[in-house]
Amino acid sequence: MHADLLKLRRDDPTFAARRAGGVDGAVLGPGAFVLRHFGAAGDDRLVLVNLGTDLHLDPAPEPLLAPPAGAEWDVLWSSEDPRYGGGGTAGPESPAENWRIAGHAALVLAPRPV
Repeated sequence: MHADLLKLRRDDPTFAARRAGGVDGAVLGPGAFVLRHFGAAGDDRLVLVNLGTDLHLDPAPEPLLAPPAGAEWDVLWSSEDPRYGGGGTAGPESPAENWRIAGHAALVLAPRPV
């Protein structure tokens, strides 16, 4: 897992850029927070960390969760990947339930054009 995270930080253009003012964050609930790394031309990355129990945001009032225009979020990396002993992760956003963030997990999301 650590090797994959280091590779993501090194090889992903948005994380590798590390420009001043290029990140913003917010608390989503007890033990949960989001970091948004702003990339060039809307190629942002969303880092969701939930150290507590499952979190359901309906509605999801945090503006940082909104995907770039013309895109939706897609899972780029998950701490729940079966390679790390997890059960897999579906995307946290759905039209039926709004946002559902698994407990004791971390996700990195990238925009995918719709």
